Amino acid sequence: MRLREKGYGVGLVKEEDYLIFQEKKTAIETTLSRITEARIHPTRENSEILLKWGSTALKKDASLRELLKRPEIHFHHLSAFDQGFDRLSQEVREQVEIEVKYDGYHKRQMEQIARFQRLEDVRFPEGFDFSSLIGLSTEVKEKLTGIRPLSLGQASRISGVTPAAISILMVNLKKQGYL
Repeated sequence: MRLREKGYGVGLVKEEDYLIFQEKKTAIETTLSRITEARIHPTRENSEILLKWGSTALKKDASLRELLKRPEIHFHHLSAFDQGFDRLSQEVREQVEIEVKYDGYHKRQMEQIARFQRLEDVRFPEGFDFSSLIGLSTEVKEKLTGIRPLSLGQASRISGVTPAAISILMVNLKKQGYL
């Protein structure tokens, strides 16, 4: 019997499960969009609500997403500003809160990945003389000469090769016209 006949889709996920996943994903995306667009104003009433939750009053208009970024604010608080959020499943509410709370961390991680990728792309020319570089410790020179990394990315993963040493390598590559 074929997998499709058993109710499995591509990648061996049951079609029913995939549809549930798609619905949840759509609900999360829609809610993220709603809280990004919905704005509250610095009124006395809104200030009292925020103070009651242990948060600070607004000085200017803010989106519900900006409010949710505050550590003392949780998704269930947003229902005070939009009753429609009460109809969302607990799973969707939790996922939206997680995505908003960790958004900054996620962005930093993605930027760090991009930086590491750029280091991978910077290759040392064949026969690059690590021992002649000024500013590197003897230990780092010995490790680089012994291991002979192909790229700055590989060099950055060598134990004892510090970020400062990577900077020195980059400056030398630029000076020598390799960057």
